[in-house]
Amino acid sequence: MTAEEFEGYFTGIALPEQVDIDSGVTIQDVPLFIASHLNYIKANEGKKGTEVYYDRLNRLVAYMEAQRNQEA
Repeated sequence: MTAEEFEGYFTGIALPEQVDIDSGVTIQDVPLFIASHLNYIKANEGKKGTEVYYDRLNRLVAYMEAQRNQEA
């Protein structure tokens, strides 16, 4: 996903307050996490250091999709 696609995905959906996206990796403020990661990606577009930020956002999307599938 691109930064714009992440923004579109997270816009208008209910976000949990806290999420465990991996063993030992807890997001304690999901909206702040999303905003800070998107800001970093946009400010550093094309640089190698953004990979981890994309990875964490993808893990959050996977978590959100899994939660949505469990509710269906």
